[in-house]
Amino acid sequence: MASFVLETRDGEEREIPAKAGATLLKLIRRAGIEELEAQCGGGCACATCHVYVVPPAGASLPPMEMGESRMLASAAERRMESRLACQVKFDAAYDGMRVTIAPVDLSNF
Repeated sequence: MASFVLETRDGEEREIPAKAGATLLKLIRRAGIEELEAQCGGGCACATCHVYVVPPAGASLPPMEMGESRMLASAAERRMESRLACQVKFDAAYDGMRVTIAPVDLSNF
């Protein structure tokens, strides 16, 4: 089964089993990790599921859509690899990618 490595805010790394087509948010939650607030429930209406995503060599994520970009525009810790976990759907080509949960952005609360 495909998987990705998740780094929590505490620096702990866990291998998360992944099914193609599921969002990172759903996969992370299924693994029992509750660190991602996702105040909007995964509807791309906040930035509380902000993560940093580094796909494996040879793979790339689809471009960010306007709604996701708009939500991340206000994220205090935005980087080039910033994405919303509710908007990235896992693909078998992402097997082995690294995902890091971004620091809490207190402006979102």
